[in-house]
Amino acid sequence: MQGRLRLNFTSFLLTFLLLVAIPGMVFAGPGQIKGKVTDESSGEAVIGASVFIVGTALGAQTDFNGEYIIRQVEPGTYVIRVTHIDYNSVDITEVDVKPDLSFDVSPKLKQKVSELDVKITVTAERDIIDKFEVSNQVNISKEEISHRPVTTVDELLGQVAGVVTNSSGDVFIRGGRAGEVAYYVDGVPIGDPLGGLGQAGAQLSLVSGSIQEFTIIKDGFDPEYGDALSGIVKITTRTGSKDNTNINFQYITDDFGNSSLNKYSRNSDYVRFSLSGPDPLFKSKVLPALGLNFLEDKEFTYYFYAEVDKNDGIYQYEDYDSPITERSYDAFNLLGIDIPDRRYNKYYWMANFKFRPRPNLKMIVSLKDSQTRWTLFNWEQRYSSALAPVQEEKWSSASLEISQTISKSMNYELLLSYKVNELNQKPGDPNNPGKGLDPDQFYLDSEWESWNDTIPNGIYDPPEPIINLFPDSTDGTPGNENYGAYTGPAYTWGEFNFDINRQSGLGSNFSEFRFNDNNIVDNLEGEPFIDLNGNGVWDRGEFLNDKNGNGVLDYDRLPNIDNINREPYIDGDSIIGEPFTDVNANNIYDRGIDIFIKSTGPDNMDFNHNGQYDGPTGDPAQDLLLPLRWTPGIPFVDRNGNGLYDPPNNRYDAGEPFVDVNGNGTFDGGSSEFLAPMNYYVNATWHKRKTETYRAEFKIYRQMGNHEVKSGFALQKNKFNYQEIVKPYLMYTGRPDSVGGISAPYPTRGAFRDMFAYDPLGGTFYLRDKIEYGSMIASLGFRWDFFLQDKYDLVEVAKNDDLGTGIILGDRQKFSPRIGFSYPISDKAKVHFNYGHFFQLPALNRMYSRNTSAINENDVLGNYNLDYQKTIQYSFGVKYAMSENYSVDFSGYFKDEFDKINSYQVQIGGLTRQQYRNSDYGRGRGIELTVEKRGGGYVNGMFSYTYAFAFGKASQTNENYLSDFELSRDPLSESALDNDVRHSLKSSIQVFIPSTVKPRLFGLPIPNGWSLSVETIIESGQPFTPSKDYPGIATTTGEDIQNNSLRRPTIVNFDIRFTKDFKLASLDYKFIVWIENVFDNHNVDYVYSNTGRPDTGQNINQMIIGGTEYDNNPSNWEYGRQIRVGLEINL
Repeated sequence: MQGRLRLNFTSFLLTFLLLVAIPGMVFAGPGQIKGKVTDESSGEAVIGASVFIVGTALGAQTDFNGEYIIRQVEPGTYVIRVTHIDYNSVDITEVDVKPDLSFDVSPKLKQKVSELDVKITVTAERDIIDKFEVSNQVNISKEEISHRPVTTVDELLGQVAGVVTNSSGDVFIRGGRAGEVAYYVDGVPIGDPLGGLGQAGAQLSLVSGSIQEFTIIKDGFDPEYGDALSGIVKITTRTGSKDNTNINFQYITDDFGNSSLNKYSRNSDYVRFSLSGPDPLFKSKVLPALGLNFLEDKEFTYYFYAEVDKNDGIYQYEDYDSPITERSYDAFNLLGIDIPDRRYNKYYWMANFKFRPRPNLKMIVSLKDSQTRWTLFNWEQRYSSALAPVQEEKWSSASLEISQTISKSMNYELLLSYKVNELNQKPGDPNNPGKGLDPDQFYLDSEWESWNDTIPNGIYDPPEPIINLFPDSTDGTPGNENYGAYTGPAYTWGEFNFDINRQSGLGSNFSEFRFNDNNIVDNLEGEPFIDLNGNGVWDRGEFLNDKNGNGVLDYDRLPNIDNINREPYIDGDSIIGEPFTDVNANNIYDRGIDIFIKSTGPDNMDFNHNGQYDGPTGDPAQDLLLPLRWTPGIPFVDRNGNGLYDPPNNRYDAGEPFVDVNGNGTFDGGSSEFLAPMNYYVNATWHKRKTETYRAEFKIYRQMGNHEVKSGFALQKNKFNYQEIVKPYLMYTGRPDSVGGISAPYPTRGAFRDMFAYDPLGGTFYLRDKIEYGSMIASLGFRWDFFLQDKYDLVEVAKNDDLGTGIILGDRQKFSPRIGFSYPISDKAKVHFNYGHFFQLPALNRMYSRNTSAINENDVLGNYNLDYQKTIQYSFGVKYAMSENYSVDFSGYFKDEFDKINSYQVQIGGLTRQQYRNSDYGRGRGIELTVEKRGGGYVNGMFSYTYAFAFGKASQTNENYLSDFELSRDPLSESALDNDVRHSLKSSIQVFIPSTVKPRLFGLPIPNGWSLSVETIIESGQPFTPSKDYPGIATTTGEDIQNNSLRRPTIVNFDIRFTKDFKLASLDYKFIVWIENVFDNHNVDYVYSNTGRPDTGQNINQMIIGGTEYDNNPSNWEYGRQIRVGLEINL
């Protein structure tokens, strides 16, 4: 605790000194407008001009140099009005303000020639090159997003140069690992600090309908932003208008009502609704009714947004299962109405309330809530989809933002937020679709029942019941005297001439009942039986391992874990046998009793003329241990109709009868194929976590001459509870575990368990000075991050888990410099350079994971002493304005990464374990070329090319563990990482024809009120590591193949979105057609290491042959074509 108090005091002291040294410093708001007002004729500064934003209370007056600055301007498009008693007023339209950037508006005023004020309106001319930007960042407005074929943040990121995304939702920026991007929504960091299944990228699917502004910063980000190594994504959501009420509704589907039209359907339905505007009730009705009128003339707006997204995903079980194995889904109850679920189901809503009690004071209360439920797609569970894992993720947040302008050079912002993340995963419950099983709902493997399927029909065949008319006796074995001591008629399982196991006895045997006490173990002993199959003899049935001793097979106790059983079949043709006269009617040939005629006449029964009876019923004179051999002339069942006798060959041949267990109409051979119906994956996992994050941030700013100084600090408290049980059908034999001092749930279950709960504290302090030297902009700053944990609590856990002795760090801290320059070398070009150190704390599950099972190499242990990961990045660029609308941006970067997380083998508590360490490194190099067109006509767009390298020792945080598991050696040198995409071409073109124009093409009129957006991605394939039997690979003994030395095929994808506007009954409508992967390219997402192909893993002596049905995993390819249509209504 002393370390924590010392660090808290240091933080307070530095903040206090800063506030004393710079007494008015406050935060720079979302954006700002600045410039200089001059006389049109003389060019001299106009002193005392009023500059304000029309429709707001924001404004400023020019100083003695004619300069002004308006701060705390929310992102959006505005009209600026400039007035002066000696000059005509000027309105500047289309002033587009971006977050954290300045918009330069420097009008020239014309002196009045009369007392009348002649208002002049001009359009703002934003420089296509922004000299204030010192980093490489991309800004996308809500208008642009609304026309592009994207719905999620990941899809927006995928079109940015230098960004690579994959089908798992991971985002890689300039060669970094997944999870190295920080997401900020309305200033609040989004994401689960525990990482893993709850990483931000997987859950952040905010659709375009709620986004006001989207910004991605790929390098040189401000010291305000941290805990990220690769990039920053900032999202500003919309707020309500103070003048108008707006209603928006949109519905998009790919279900056209006919199966022939739904070839590319994912059973997708998407609905969104938004309502916003000035407060219609609270300040005008509720408060006045209470006698309170202080809000009557104040700005008070609201914005409400909700969406529902349901689909069966890119890969649908329904496309691959069979009628008897198809799964059902749950329903979501909304206001008493059951809405059927699909494989993926998302419900999201948000609301914010903006209040301005004074023109210079703004408050925003924001609420967000998201709930997502989905069923994981696992190709191995194709015929067992009802048992596929189900996940439910919920997160909600509440925040309060207070910002105030104290003077023309002073602003502040206070942001308080609370966020909770919950994630649950369970093995699917077939009896409750959409629900899952808890660990204690599994039978332990010691409770499983089984039988010997000697009659290969896939079901248990019990003995035929006997009516026990005679008193039974036992063999007199001590302890068995009372077995079978029944005196009256009763149904029993009959008498066996072999022992059967009893579950309750754990290996003890039933005695051999002798019903008639003749000291001979008979089959029937004269007691009547129920001849269920009508064959005239008593059938003893199949051997049953009856664990609970109830005398019947309990089907819910059958082994249902990772069974890949061959479907039962009859092997080969069946010998009918030679005919005979069954004198004693026992269906068995008895020599000396039954009649078997051997002659040369038509009454001959000896078909093969070998002088003896041949048949499946046997001859006591023959050796019954020898298999019956077919000889020509013996009747047989010709199963495949080829006219030849096919003997059993221990493999399935076409035409042989089989039991179609999974109902797919074909024989499935088992071994390396799909799981049998009603079977769970071997690593069935129960997972439950909850993370609460409390955050307070204060940002301060002051303009001092040419210095724009910003500073701030933040504190963040994470309180989390993590529970995971793998293989709950096994008894837990490891060390005792607990969660937060409380006994862990299901303490007797699981081969692997991971339970922990902590509440560490983190924080940051930063300072940045943006300086204008003439036309050059210099941004100089630093950031201090710290992390605190209670090491005394951890000592007790370490003792319990036999983690040995050593130092446990209570705190760690890092300082990171940030430097950036932007210098216009002409009125059309600028160069920019930045250098920075960036730190990110590892995902907290890498630090605290316990994995207390008492076996070697069970999983990877956390490491309380993991330090921050570090990236040093240099980047440079040149931006050139080819015209008023066209620009070209050439950028390059050098990135070196240190202290990356990987696992290493250690000896702990007498066991060989894997533990996370700061041990890896990586590097990235690349150049990016972007040509962009903005404004000036009906066509806008972007084209980019990236040439990049991403090298390192490991692409994942547990790659060494996986290498040990696969018995391969750790790499000794760096190689291409999994996300190394060497060449990338991306383009985005938007054609927008508004309804207010009358366009012509080649002199001919064309329709108006429509838009067309086309997006293209062409990328070189990602690398993979071939196996040693890959064709053409020759290795010497002990030689390893270089990691990621081969590449998958090139990725090519085209998406389009078309909209047509029309008006009906005073409502604005928009018809939408949306096509993803227009040309239905089969882009490869995974290849087998021994073939380099996605459709086969069959390699025989380096000869590739066709793949099995199991090899053709649909997730080896990215999504195919999808066609959607929709309707949008605006009011």
